[in-house]
Amino acid sequence: MWLPTLTALLMIPFATVHAQQGIDYSISNEFRYGTGERYEQEVPIGKEYLENMFNTRVYAGDFTLGFRLEVDKPREYGRDTLGLKEYFGEFQRDNLRVRGGMFYNLLGRGLLMNTFESRPLGFDTETEGVKVDYKSQDVSAQAFGGIMNYTDILTFTRTEQYLLRGISGEVHPLKEIGVGGSVMTASGRKTPSGFTRPFDAYMREAYLDANYSGLRAYLNYADKRTQLDSADRARTTSLRYGYATYGLLGYSNSDVGITAEYKNYRYDLIEPNEQNASGRATRALPFQNGPTLILEHDKTLLARNPHAIDFSDELGFQLETLLYPKDGLTVTLIANGGSRHNAWQAKLVKDSTGVDKTVYERINAAPLSFPELKDIRYSPFWEVFAHGEYELSDRQTFAIGIQRKDNILYGEGNGDVAPSSETYKASTVMLESISSVGQSDNLHAILELQQVYDSKKALPATDSTAEFDGKYKNVLLTLEYTHSPRWAVNGRLEWTTTDHEQGGRRLWPVLGATYRIGNSHTVGLQYGAERGGVVCTGGVCRLINPFNGVRLTVTSKL
Repeated sequence: MWLPTLTALLMIPFATVHAQQGIDYSISNEFRYGTGERYEQEVPIGKEYLENMFNTRVYAGDFTLGFRLEVDKPREYGRDTLGLKEYFGEFQRDNLRVRGGMFYNLLGRGLLMNTFESRPLGFDTETEGVKVDYKSQDVSAQAFGGIMNYTDILTFTRTEQYLLRGISGEVHPLKEIGVGGSVMTASGRKTPSGFTRPFDAYMREAYLDANYSGLRAYLNYADKRTQLDSADRARTTSLRYGYATYGLLGYSNSDVGITAEYKNYRYDLIEPNEQNASGRATRALPFQNGPTLILEHDKTLLARNPHAIDFSDELGFQLETLLYPKDGLTVTLIANGGSRHNAWQAKLVKDSTGVDKTVYERINAAPLSFPELKDIRYSPFWEVFAHGEYELSDRQTFAIGIQRKDNILYGEGNGDVAPSSETYKASTVMLESISSVGQSDNLHAILELQQVYDSKKALPATDSTAEFDGKYKNVLLTLEYTHSPRWAVNGRLEWTTTDHEQGGRRLWPVLGATYRIGNSHTVGLQYGAERGGVVCTGGVCRLINPFNGVRLTVTSKL
């Protein structure tokens, strides 16, 4: 707990400078601590984490200085960090901005570069270097370069290092039309815990963005070429060249909004035996995160176990309609789906020495250009979602959501092992209400009801256990009472009909509270059991294991 004290001490010189020279500042500190028990591979183990992030910004005219100190040891997810995690200096005047130090970046819609941090997943693609931006009404341009050290979220002892360089620009020949493009290189460096050989990747993109009287059209094309040495080329079925396409067409007015989107990500179409090699150089690299066209829900059961996108090999679409039938009523209808480009069949053949080896034959004549949603060999997925929200009065809002999603992951086998598939299907109903109890008091209630089929949980009958068909139901009730802006209490209770969860648990209760001290500090405390599941952010997914214990947070903003 010494870092909040450090925050107060550091404020003293900043406050003095602020008063004497007109320099402004902002300071924030977030402390997180948790202790309890977490299941990993069916075994309960003790789990403890301690994380502290101290952020400060100093503003002096056109200049901004900032840094972030971290004490993450042990960290909940990701690599432990002690010391200076982030620093930067930035100059901005008129249309020009120059930044040196750490930065995140987005080119176009992310087909070439979309870097961000998600601490709950342990994902971070920050770059250390220089970025220069120029933006006016008719022209924008950017140049950047730096080093990225990416830590794998599943094996955080593995670090991939990239030297990144790129330029981008956009012009507006007409007010309603923007034309842009980017060129970028990424050199993968040999590191003790990452790539064993260096390589270079070259990427380009072009896009068209048009807006006119409620109509919106966007088309983005990008390609990627990877240069490998002869030894690495001999060990892969990759063509070492691929491309990606993203398109959007929409219309909106005061009564309706309609959007259709399409993705075709085929950066690295390879044979099935290489698809799980996440560290291969030819894949879509970790900073290439385009539009997912997959819903990221803010409700627990609606969001649980989403489809994990593969930016190297995925086709998909999304259709969204937003309606305003009457004052206070909003209706959202969304449908999306996707699949792989190819289907494969595994066969055993004899090599030149008479030894059996596995070869894969593509079933389709050429990679698909639109997703296949019925044939399980293409690992199809789809989701339909309807949501309505109605403001009954100034004191009462009610919402309902209905979801159905199917996700199939197909495995081709290897000739000796027969093909198999993993199927996850869920139907969910969500009811939500927000009620104003008094001038400063609100009651927020969410009820989620879900029916699931999960083939991974299905089990045949044995002498000691009954057969389980993989079908079960989930119920989750969340209640929160808020006395704004001072305090809030909340409770969450999840129940399932299956005992085939880790530890055989069926009930997960959680109680929590937050309290605001003055205008700058908020303390949060939570105790209970969390079920866990697959969680995704921006197309990056990981399994969050069940946790039973105490969590404490202290947040300060000065």
